[in-house]
Amino acid sequence: MKTLFINTISKVLSNSPHENGILLFVLGIIFILTIYHFLLYFQHKSKTYIYYATYTFLLFIAYFTFTKNDYLDFITLPVKSFFSLTHEFWVWLYNIAYYFFVFRFLNFDTHHIKQTKYVKYTLYFLLALGLVSFISTLITGDKSTLENLYLTIYVPLITGLTLYCFYLVYKTPEKTKNYILIGSFVLFSSSILTILIIEFQLLTNNSEIGFLIFYLGIVLENIFFSLGVGLRQKEIISERNDAQNKLILKFKETETLKEEVNLQLKEKINALSEKIALKEEVEDLKLTALRSQMNPHFIFNALNSIKLYIINNEKKNATYYLNKFSKLMRKILEASSSKETSLNDELETMDLYMTIENIRFSNLIEYEVLCNLEDLNNIKIPPLILQPFLENSLWHGLSSKKGSKKISVLVQKIDKRFVEISITDNGIGRKAAAKIKAEKSINRKSVGINLTSERLRNFVKNYKNNYSIDYEDLLDEHYQIIGTKVSLKIPLF
Repeated sequence: MKTLFINTISKVLSNSPHENGILLFVLGIIFILTIYHFLLYFQHKSKTYIYYATYTFLLFIAYFTFTKNDYLDFITLPVKSFFSLTHEFWVWLYNIAYYFFVFRFLNFDTHHIKQTKYVKYTLYFLLALGLVSFISTLITGDKSTLENLYLTIYVPLITGLTLYCFYLVYKTPEKTKNYILIGSFVLFSSSILTILIIEFQLLTNNSEIGFLIFYLGIVLENIFFSLGVGLRQKEIISERNDAQNKLILKFKETETLKEEVNLQLKEKINALSEKIALKEEVEDLKLTALRSQMNPHFIFNALNSIKLYIINNEKKNATYYLNKFSKLMRKILEASSSKETSLNDELETMDLYMTIENIRFSNLIEYEVLCNLEDLNNIKIPPLILQPFLENSLWHGLSSKKGSKKISVLVQKIDKRFVEISITDNGIGRKAAAKIKAEKSINRKSVGINLTSERLRNFVKNYKNNYSIDYEDLLDEHYQIIGTKVSLKIPLF
């Protein structure tokens, strides 16, 4: 039995590994590993698998035409000359792919950032040099340049890089590094020994022994790499299971916390809802107060003016102003149930208001609205927001003025962020009006402007921009007051 085993081993070693089935066996392992890791890549989407599959695929390509006297030899016959001519190039490529696999597998870009960058630069240089040599070989049909560059530049550089990367792998804090170290050392040693035997006839002049050593080195190297990949997969699954257990525990804690937070949130929401409801009620009362302040005096005076037309038998005027008054009252009632209105409706309401108030001024007040905007229905403002300003212009600016009386309303957009409404009168000015007001024996306190400010503040609280109200005394060339201008800026968003 022992003699038979020794004779069998002797026969195998004496025959070429390209003919005795050893290379075919090795290629079968490499091919299976290639397909397996390609499938793993599509399943897990990890670049580690695609790098390893690329490495084994190029390794297969480099040697699959070396078999002799078997079915693979027969089916690869048409391409043997091409791969024989470019063999060194494929060896060149699979070694470069091997480095990128190791970098990814051991997270070199995290542990050795600077060193990995320089090694990659060298690999890119070798890749470019290999491509140039490959193209030159295809054009000329002569592989001497490729072989010379392979032995004089590629082999020394790749040897130096390998020794340096052994050191980097040793310093890497990864559990799987030992598999890479052992596998890489086996492949490196078998590759160097093979080159020495084939190119320099070291130890023996039988080059087939060198190939046998190299093929055995490939098998051992792939066994260690596969074990390393398997360990990494085991670590990933273990980490995933730990993460899932932690997630389940965290989920349970979150559910408990969620119930507590929801309870607290519900209590806060109830309290906040009560507060908001109370605040809205206060705002509604303020708005009602403003309308109540306007309505009794305004309605009484307006009806008296219309009654005067009736007494004087001016039926046409009485009917006209009564219709206007009815429409105004309807607008005010509609506004009382709304928190906002369109700028177009507001200007229409103010036009009705000025028409009725102008009766008491014998229709001597010239009232005009200047606006070139086309989207007035899309601009929203608080209802009746302009009335207090027009009322001030009428009764503080124009009522004590002699001569022509005029109120102009200018509407324009500013920076696409604001609509500005300017109310200008040619009255006596704020200083003179304040003096007259102070001299009156009965001085009714006006709260319209203050309420208007509060309504605007409440209106823009959810807007990005704020409102503003600016007053300006208008002066002539002699610095005499000739009127007052109020500019109201309301944000559009």
